Amino acid sequence: MKKLLLFILMLGFISPFVLAKAVTNPLFMPSEGQILSDTLVTFQDTTDGNSNKVYTLREALSFGITDRLQLGGYIGYSKIDDADAKDFTNPGIFAVLRIWNIGLDVDLGGRIEFDAFDDFSEGGVADGTDKYGFFARAGADLGIFYLGAIGGLDYWDGLNAKLMSKNDDNKIYNGNLKAFAIFDVMDIVGVGGEAGYKVYDLGGDSYYKGYFLTARLDINPLPSRLGLTAFATFEDIEHQDDTYTLGLNLKVAI
Repeated sequence: MKKLLLFILMLGFISPFVLAKAVTNPLFMPSEGQILSDTLVTFQDTTDGNSNKVYTLREALSFGITDRLQLGGYIGYSKIDDADAKDFTNPGIFAVLRIWNIGLDVDLGGRIEFDAFDDFSEGGVADGTDKYGFFARAGADLGIFYLGAIGGLDYWDGLNAKLMSKNDDNKIYNGNLKAFAIFDVMDIVGVGGEAGYKVYDLGGDSYYKGYFLTARLDINPLPSRLGLTAFATFEDIEHQDDTYTLGLNLKVAI
């Protein structure tokens, strides 16, 4: 048993020097000239027995302009059982800049999502909202553990903004913060979790706010090139039904 424990500790110690960061790592960035495909499939429902099943497929493609700058875009397709609707979700573009990578990875990023497809009231699945977001994230490799945090601020303008404000404001600011921990061996297999908190309509009524918890399993056959994450998330937002989400996230770096 002692030998096995020593072996695992040795693997964790040498892994940062032998392998690049695993593609499933929350702070992975494509290197210069590399393309990253990020495919996400999710199933979401409420936990109180009032079925509201939502199936979503989202594809994001990004490119490493340099080793420190990533640019990309995304679009999705969703099916909502309760509304008997299916259509494309709103597309978006994003950018991530690495400002520090010595001992600690520190990134700044932003995104813009455009209200391009029919929203709920029009029989579609899009949220009828333009979204502008900024975030900061940081993580540290501690051998067999990778620890980090991500915080963001979003500005929403549109239909879905009203749904998240008690006062029906169509222009709101939302904040979110989460911490994560991943236990991995040679970046090939990882087990971890996330815990976070969201607040909608900051500076307004902040009527909708709450926490979320995620459990995740990472499998990386080719750590810096190919990886799959399976995850389950529970979300408890005040004044809304609790939800759970099951998902698979496939990442391929070319």
